[in-house]
Amino acid sequence: MSNFIPRTVLSASILFFHAVPTWAHHSWAPYDLNSEVTLEGQIVEYKWGNPHTYIQLQTTNADGSKGLLWEIEASSAMAMHNRGWAPDTVAPGDRVTIVANPSRNSNQTTALGGRLALGNRLVTSKNVELEMRKVNSGAPVIVVPKQGSKSLAGQWRTTANPEASRHFFFFEPKDWPLTEAGVRAYAAFKNSDNPGMNCVPYAPPFLMVVGDAKAITLGKDEIIIRTELERAQRVIHMNETSHDGVEPSVLGHSIGRWEGDVLLVDTARFAKHGIGNAQKLPSGPDKRLTERFQLSADGTRIFYSFELTDPTYLAAPVSYKFEWVYSPDFEMVELPCDQESAKRYLKLQ
Repeated sequence: MSNFIPRTVLSASILFFHAVPTWAHHSWAPYDLNSEVTLEGQIVEYKWGNPHTYIQLQTTNADGSKGLLWEIEASSAMAMHNRGWAPDTVAPGDRVTIVANPSRNSNQTTALGGRLALGNRLVTSKNVELEMRKVNSGAPVIVVPKQGSKSLAGQWRTTANPEASRHFFFFEPKDWPLTEAGVRAYAAFKNSDNPGMNCVPYAPPFLMVVGDAKAITLGKDEIIIRTELERAQRVIHMNETSHDGVEPSVLGHSIGRWEGDVLLVDTARFAKHGIGNAQKLPSGPDKRLTERFQLSADGTRIFYSFELTDPTYLAAPVSYKFEWVYSPDFEMVELPCDQESAKRYLKLQ
């Protein structure tokens, strides 16, 4: 088991911490967040991956006999990395104590008959306490560098915007102006409506507000934005002027143009998506996204903003602003989505 070693960071006067959680396609609804269990035992499996990390814990009874087997869910590998975890933070055979929130449905078990819980924190045999839903010491914090980028090209990390994150990941109808169809769709949402079960990525702008790293490559005809969490690759066409005739897709069809040194992007032709606008809020065929990417004067940040319209589900446009910090030395965690892991979680609800 490895200890946390602080990553070398660029010197800066301002630090941005991701204090809010980062999720994959799912919420914490299946778990009782008002109830905690303290579990002591031996790790049987530590599965580091996307969209969720899992720990199988074989508990031990007071008399030394085997107790219940528990499956402890944690966030995606990307989110866990941002909190200071690594693929070798713990390992099978380690004796640990885990404080967790149990599943609301106590009758629902794993394939091996174990109980289910959401990890909160873990204490090692050496009494080292590791947070599972908060940032740990030594985590790769977002640091504003002294030397910025000369263009939008490079690697960037999205800074926390707690209100926006809650609106997207824990969406409630009061957050945005909804049409009657939007209210009905939210109320009728089922897990089978979530494309994440089949490892389908988020659609923009949801994809763009996730607290992950994003790499931008500038080209004359195309600009590529690669995201860390979903391993998605957005293509912005700089030599096109119309969306006509383009087949709908999850990421939509993006057309870009420069207005001075500001990149403006118009995206349409989105495929229908069960959480295309926010958690439990789908997107319709006429969804449209207008984005603005502006480099700060010192090149250390991108000011990212957008306006989202979707006449099927939104009664008025929705807009937000974010900052992305230049992070050329950050190590992106780009793991493919594990479909078994995705389905395992969604069957809980």
